[in-house]
Amino acid sequence: MTKGTKIELRDRVRLPPDAAEIFVRAAIGAISVGDGPTPLQWDVIQNVAADVFGIAADPRTMIPIDAAETATLVTDPGLRRRLVQSVVTLELLSDPIPPALAANTRKFARALKVDEPMVTAARHAAHGQMALMYADIQRNSFYAKETAHEILCGHLWRLLRSKFAYSDVVASRAIERKWSALADMPAGSLGRATAEFYRVHHFPVPGARRGIGEIGAHHDFVHVLADYPPDPEGEIDVFAFIAAAMADPKGFVQLVMTLGLFQNATITHVAGKKVVIAREGTLGEPGAADRFGDALKRGTECKVDALGIDHFAIAAEPLDRLRDRFGISPRVDTSRPGALDPA
Repeated sequence: MTKGTKIELRDRVRLPPDAAEIFVRAAIGAISVGDGPTPLQWDVIQNVAADVFGIAADPRTMIPIDAAETATLVTDPGLRRRLVQSVVTLELLSDPIPPALAANTRKFARALKVDEPMVTAARHAAHGQMALMYADIQRNSFYAKETAHEILCGHLWRLLRSKFAYSDVVASRAIERKWSALADMPAGSLGRATAEFYRVHHFPVPGARRGIGEIGAHHDFVHVLADYPPDPEGEIDVFAFIAAAMADPKGFVQLVMTLGLFQNATITHVAGKKVVIAREGTLGEPGAADRFGDALKRGTECKVDALGIDHFAIAAEPLDRLRDRFGISPRVDTSRPGALDPA
């Protein structure tokens, strides 16, 4: 994480209605292969169009745009990358992924001149090459980038201690004390709420035996900030929120991994351990696609990189005040548990 730096707030970038419609029509065109979008893909497209772009029209009535036309209409590099990432996300909702769809996504990315590694990862999944897909994800993830940064900063031994604890080899008392101290933060603070998150869900803190590694553990702060529980849908939603909030394209990789774990069952292990709650078809459950769209909307509205900030630097601050400061709106659907509700 970026340590000891001032957190700069950014304004939300809003697409004008005509550009937003082009975005949606281009995404539809990219996945219109064979029988076209699946019911789940249509459901997600409709929710994203409504929640993120404010488009009330039924996407099924829109005329798709092919890759060549999209390249002439969408020229901003950042928007092009987001568009390709959106297409990859929709592609990963297929189970299994049709090889023809993977080929079309690759063609789409090339037409827009976007080098998105997850296009290749999804293609590997489409051809049953799961080990290659996982290697693509691991190599290009935000966590891999942070690990390399920590090593360059001289923190290799601390990373190893965290890894040994996660692997149940030996606990690291120093790391465990650091994270356990969050429980001593003021009532109502982000730190106290994160400690409660670990307590309520019976998770060992980083540094304790079987405790999650420190770098991965920072997404638990985002669970608390965005109020998502650590169940399959909550994991998809929190990483959708993270991917939408992050300017760093490597944040999108974490969403791809999460969809592999909880949507299309292409991934079952992380860091050598089986994920016991891994399952498929999570977004097909009633209301899940609506909540996924809301998570993306909330992420686009967020004024900070919610995963990459120094969470310990703000741990003593009131949680409600941080949400207001960062522009994190309440969840629209509160029928599901929140981050601090028991499973």
